[in-house]
Amino acid sequence: MTMIKSCHLVCPNSTHDPIPLPDREAVHVGRSEATRCIDPRCSRKQLEVTADWSTGEVTVKQLGANSSAIDGIELEKDRICKLSVDGTIYLLAGMYPQKVEFKYMKSPKSSNTATTENSKDTIKEKKRQPVKRPASNITDSAQEAKKPRKSDFKEMGKSNEVDMKNDSADRTIEEDEEDIKLLEQKLKILKKNAAEKKFTFTSDSHDSQSKNGQKKILSGGREKGAAVDSSGLGSPKNPSAQNSGSGSSKSPSAKITSAGSGSGKNPPAKTSSTGSGSLSNSVQETEGPPATETKWQQFEKLYVCTRKGVMARNKIAGFDIDGTIITTQSGKTFPTHSGDWRILYPEIPGRLKKLHNDGYKIVFFTNQLGVSRGKTTIEELKTKFGSVLDKLGVPAQILISTGGGIYRKPARGMWDFLCQKANNGVRIDTDDSLYVGDAAGRPEKWAAKKKKDFSCSDRLFALNVGLRFYTPEEFFMFQKTAPYSLPEFDPRAIDTGAPLLDPPSASITSKSQEVVVLVGFPACGKSFFSKTYMIPKGYVHVNRDTLGTWKKCVDMCAKSLREGQSVVIDNTNPDKETRQRYINCAKTAKVPCRCFLFTATITQARHNERYREMIDKSHQPINDMIMNTFKSKLKIPELSEGFKEIVRVNFVPKFKDSENERLYKQYLLEK
Repeated sequence: MTMIKSCHLVCPNSTHDPIPLPDREAVHVGRSEATRCIDPRCSRKQLEVTADWSTGEVTVKQLGANSSAIDGIELEKDRICKLSVDGTIYLLAGMYPQKVEFKYMKSPKSSNTATTENSKDTIKEKKRQPVKRPASNITDSAQEAKKPRKSDFKEMGKSNEVDMKNDSADRTIEEDEEDIKLLEQKLKILKKNAAEKKFTFTSDSHDSQSKNGQKKILSGGREKGAAVDSSGLGSPKNPSAQNSGSGSSKSPSAKITSAGSGSGKNPPAKTSSTGSGSLSNSVQETEGPPATETKWQQFEKLYVCTRKGVMARNKIAGFDIDGTIITTQSGKTFPTHSGDWRILYPEIPGRLKKLHNDGYKIVFFTNQLGVSRGKTTIEELKTKFGSVLDKLGVPAQILISTGGGIYRKPARGMWDFLCQKANNGVRIDTDDSLYVGDAAGRPEKWAAKKKKDFSCSDRLFALNVGLRFYTPEEFFMFQKTAPYSLPEFDPRAIDTGAPLLDPPSASITSKSQEVVVLVGFPACGKSFFSKTYMIPKGYVHVNRDTLGTWKKCVDMCAKSLREGQSVVIDNTNPDKETRQRYINCAKTAKVPCRCFLFTATITQARHNERYREMIDKSHQPINDMIMNTFKSKLKIPELSEGFKEIVRVNFVPKFKDSENERLYKQYLLEK
């Protein structure tokens, strides 16, 4: 006879630890440290959940004022409903999913055959020998669930304790403010501890990790190693075979024919167009084993979710999420809450399933800067994206960039991470892969009643990687390619061998004493130019960032000239008034004054600034307001101001290694 050993309420998205459900004891679930939910719309006693171990029956009663749901059907307050087999409970309709998980054991009176199976108390055992429960979705219970007692919460530990005094399901938001603040503080501490310990969220944290060490024979006769990370997030077996090159540029507006529809077979992969060399083996791995559990992992500002069933493959079908797979249910540009979403087109789930069946690995790449800015939390995104994947019904992997830097599109950091650490060592073929996104640089009214795309980051991401690119309308609805424009600055066109000065005959330094005034945007290369070419020749470096005020800069210039030294003024110096201060110093000292005008545009300066942020974590970012202020004040210098010569300085970067050059020559700006 099959008997229940234990029962827990678990989150499919692994946002919290399992919550015990004792036999026939009502447990209150809602906004608490145990569920990691801090949504003010959710009561601390949002639901009353009761599990009957003898029958396997689970009843749910909504106590909170706002609607909860079971399998997408909203509940009525104070009505007791039965949970169907494998049903999903939502604390709030469409949000914060929970599932009831039973673990089984055999009765001591069972036969020897049954006894040998006593150790099989995993989820798979549950699926093979489920306790019979009503198959109907939501029905009235024959009797009321038992009233909650303080003892109901003893087994749940401190994380699930609630204050039973003056605690009502109908408490107002104002009365709950202190409670929410306390929960936020506790969750911050938990997240900090998790980050320090590099904590991994798994969908079965109370069970031992499933083993997946068996060898798999590939069609080419090659054997995979026994040590396999079933999530696809282990170290690659052959790092040198990963995609590390700059990628070939394909037409971003490639014609849609059979894109995304492969043969369904897995032929040996071609050498990737982004590969760093040919493989020594004649046969490549084209597929890995499926992930045995859903896993969330964090790598600095990158979060990676690998859903159960995902397989490492050599063909990737990549997608953005917001505006590509989902849109807001409310019709607003930005979601009003984490449950404000719907699938963009009804054709999407079927198309994704076909891609999966045709041998593609489905991977979502999404920028979520709102996490760093405090507008949302990673827990909310885990819940939201988990629900989206449930709706799509296809195994997929999600990479979430929560800040700026290398992982934020259009930089190819998320793609490189996928190739190097999140595809189980299976080499990705960019020629057979594709990417779909809505940030495509399309102008106003690119189609009837359509607004201008907010950015071009998805198209540029595909260009950086070397992938075929499609908009959602092109890929899912088979519409014609819409017009688009790329940024004015193309980093791929940078010529490191171009002449530095214009005219080329000009001299950077002079043997005679002089003043050189630099003019140019922040991040256009002025400081690098000064430190590389002028300071080593004895020029005194005058810079407002180090001295603090323009008056101190003028004083240092005058003092250095009195001491017989040449001076370089390394400030932006946008207008005549600013430049005149140093021209006057030169006149007083009776020495010539030259002007070096840096030709980098505001777009290139912004690109340089983004590049600095990525290679130097100590760098203090320059915001767009400073860039725009310089642009508005800039007056092109003229000889009539008192300059002896005006020399134009072209931006010719120097890189310490090929990796830095590769990064610089990517599109890094989103517009």
